Amino acid sequence: MIYVLTVHYQTDRWIDIQLRYLAQNLDRPYRVVADLEGVNGGAAQLFDVATNLSAEAGGSIHHGEKLNRLAERVGQEAQDDDVLMFLDGDAFPIAPIGKFVEETLRRFSLAAVRRDESLGDVQPHPCFCVTTVGFWREIGGDWAHGSEWAWTNSSGQQVVDVGGKLLWILRERGIEWSPLLRTNRNRLHPLLFAVYEDRVYHHGAGFRPPVTRADRLESLLPSWLPPEPPDSRAGRLGWMLRAKLWYVKDKRPLVKRQERVPRANRNLSDQVFEWIREDPAFYRRL
Repeated sequence: MIYVLTVHYQTDRWIDIQLRYLAQNLDRPYRVVADLEGVNGGAAQLFDVATNLSAEAGGSIHHGEKLNRLAERVGQEAQDDDVLMFLDGDAFPIAPIGKFVEETLRRFSLAAVRRDESLGDVQPHPCFCVTTVGFWREIGGDWAHGSEWAWTNSSGQQVVDVGGKLLWILRERGIEWSPLLRTNRNRLHPLLFAVYEDRVYHHGAGFRPPVTRADRLESLLPSWLPPEPPDSRAGRLGWMLRAKLWYVKDKRPLVKRQERVPRANRNLSDQVFEWIREDPAFYRRL
């Protein structure tokens, strides 16, 4: 049995789409277990199991904690060799995936999307991750994030994100996992609207404003300008003059472009969403 664990937040717009693609491409027995915070109550009947963990807890729960609790509940009834498939609400398989999951889990204990395109993110990402109930239980699988599980990305920034603790657990135990990488043919966006291994689609930012770290990359300080001014008076004056010149010549146009990013991404997101609704082969445009 494959247990699909998914989270939908404040909207039901992805539910029918996700369930349709699961029915078409998850060619093995499965059950869908969903958390539906802020979603129309009638949607619950579409899933095998539906919860609202934040309501149960009396306060909002982070996405990773929701997945942890869903996995814990499934683990109370499932067998060790049953499969957990963590799947973001705006993600779904676009090709038959049952055999792929079986063959992958014969070689690796865990497989997940790795978003190299997100400035070199290194952690397993829960938009799509498969493992067995027994392995998840054995390692104390955890989607938590925090500064103690941060990593340095390709732009030299410390990143704290969901999957950080899981990466730390796997590294601590010396466990090799299988990364699923982006295989888009085109480049509508550096991170959003992603196809992985030609089998899984992740819209990205389906439940939040569509601005990503990749969108903000060009706003960083240039490599030739130190992040802090020198201690000396002359050094500070020189740093300020160089910073001012950079702002007037280069930074200000970037700021103007960055102000347009959310609107442009939202328009593109809506366009791709319509492709998904109207064209079963929408992913070929990506």
